[in-house]
Amino acid sequence: MKTLFVDTRSTVDSLMFAYSLKASEEFINCADKQLTDIFIERTGVTPGKNVCISLAKHYTGAPIYTDYLIKGSNFLGRKLMINLYVNHSWLPITILWKSKTKKDYKLHDTNIDCDDIEFWFEELDVALIHKQLYPNVKLPFKLKDLSYELVVTRINMDATIEIKLKPEHQSVADKIINEVDSFIAKFNEDSEKKDRKYGVIYNWTPKIELGNIVFDINLGSTGPYFFKKLFPFLSELNYFERIELC
Repeated sequence: MKTLFVDTRSTVDSLMFAYSLKASEEFINCADKQLTDIFIERTGVTPGKNVCISLAKHYTGAPIYTDYLIKGSNFLGRKLMINLYVNHSWLPITILWKSKTKKDYKLHDTNIDCDDIEFWFEELDVALIHKQLYPNVKLPFKLKDLSYELVVTRINMDATIEIKLKPEHQSVADKIINEVDSFIAKFNEDSEKKDRKYGVIYNWTPKIELGNIVFDINLGSTGPYFFKKLFPFLSELNYFERIELC
């Protein structure tokens, strides 16, 4: 599988060349595995030649490599500020890490316990990543001949789907909610059977507002792939005038 750092050895060499930072292959390997999994889960995008960590351009602003005080403790964590390359654009990102056992892992350390060290992104602008990767479309896939107007305002892990019903179907909003609930449950069940190949929805909450339906959904580990299945399903129901993802 392709990963964010692409190649461990070249990453180590580039950190030294571009930033005069000594790093170990052991450290980068642990970071790459965890951060790639997090990135795919959060964005639904698989790293490749158009999406990867970039070490060729200098991060401007704060120091590139520094420590921070872990909230609620007297222990230090560390962070690295570099860039994410997305389709000919560079996004500043900050990678943080800490030890479960309060160790102070540094970039150049070679004795790394990958089960002890935890990596994460300080902030990941999913909507901006999708916009830069797919500048001419709203979703990372195309949908044709939907029976309703689809408006995509943003794509994020915590999504809201606002569904405007056709007037003649407003009286059966509860029935429609049950159909969507069943679809989501089956989506999760089918994915579980394939070792969560397509991820799962963590939770969803429906409500009825002025005769229309609103779903608050946590995309969990599935990302935008879920909408590739949901929107055609909703189209087949043919109950709706307009659906907005926001």
